[in-house]
Amino acid sequence: MATNITGSVSLVYGTHNHSETFNTTASTLTNANEAHDYSAGGGRAVVGGALLDPGTIDGAEGLLLIKNDNNFGALGVSFDGTNYDISIPAKVANLISVGPTGPAKVKADVAGNVTNADVVSVTTAGGIVFGGSPTVHVGTAIMTASSGGDFANDLLVEIDSPTTGTVFELDGVTKKDLKTGEGTANGYDASTTVNLVYITKFRYTLTEA
Repeated sequence: MATNITGSVSLVYGTHNHSETFNTTASTLTNANEAHDYSAGGGRAVVGGALLDPGTIDGAEGLLLIKNDNNFGALGVSFDGTNYDISIPAKVANLISVGPTGPAKVKADVAGNVTNADVVSVTTAGGIVFGGSPTVHVGTAIMTASSGGDFANDLLVEIDSPTTGTVFELDGVTKKDLKTGEGTANGYDASTTVNLVYITKFRYTLTEA
């Protein structure tokens, strides 16, 4: 049987306001077209790119509704596996018409991960200040100490400028006291360096029409 698809999307950009509704019917099921498929979920895109799990979706035209759940850092989307020519800013959703060119792939849209970034200072409320070399990119990253510091576990850092950020436990909610330290050791200080592996959190629904 045929499958009805309905939806609406609204975009407000400055003084511009654009709203659309759509209602269409996917083709009737036959021996050659046995299912109308979709996949939905979420995850963390990394710098190198990752395939969205398409289930049994083939190359038929469809829709991808995807939201960047980061507070900082863009999400790149590609349909040929090479050119990430769609960049979705933090906290923004996009509805994309999917062509038959290839599977959807996503990645954290930053220049790359950072190794041995210098820490200048930290606070008890999760604040962190980075040095200027190597350059730290704006975005969201998993952070681990590469030298110094008293935290063996991974932490999450939201970087709002090339020198400043806020550090959380991996839940992304609980701010981390980096100054006091744990146990008998000190926390982060000016002798600490960190590695940053960038991620973009996202949610999506991918349909086959």
